[in-house]
Amino acid sequence: MINKILFFVIFSLFLSCYNNTKNLNTKSIQDYPDNFITNPKITIYKKNKLSLETTSDLLIKNESEDTKLKNNVTATFYNELGIKTSVLNSDSAFINEIDNSFNAFGNVKVVSDSGFILSTNSIYWDRNYNKVISNDSIRFTTEKNDTLYGLGFESDTDLSNWKILKPSGVTYRIK
Repeated sequence: MINKILFFVIFSLFLSCYNNTKNLNTKSIQDYPDNFITNPKITIYKKNKLSLETTSDLLIKNESEDTKLKNNVTATFYNELGIKTSVLNSDSAFINEIDNSFNAFGNVKVVSDSGFILSTNSIYWDRNYNKVISNDSIRFTTEKNDTLYGLGFESDTDLSNWKILKPSGVTYRIK
């Protein structure tokens, strides 16, 4: 009987001294980004003309990785003359520093100054051609309130010269 009590006491002490390191919230230096900035503003130029201006709540940059923009991303697009054409809003984005391309993700909405609206989950801006491209499902609303749906989209940044792949839609125009 004394052996059982002694065993129970030693076992209880052993359990009380056990330290589960898996539950500790420790982080190593590799868990933190190289650089982060709150409320950044980034501008991209082409031939000395403003092409893109973007802001977000947070910018995260690690060496040899794309720049990550997180939360409340807003990007303003400009045409070849430096005139504002449209505004994009999304949850997050990446900027590739090599070619200055811009990829936006999550609840992407582009509203052109002429009244076109594009909604999708992801979009790519090609700086060289000043085009927005999506390979995702899209909803496109014209300035006359026609709504088109499709899979895949390509347009200039003012959304006036657009192409929808695999389109479907509804029009409310009366002839």
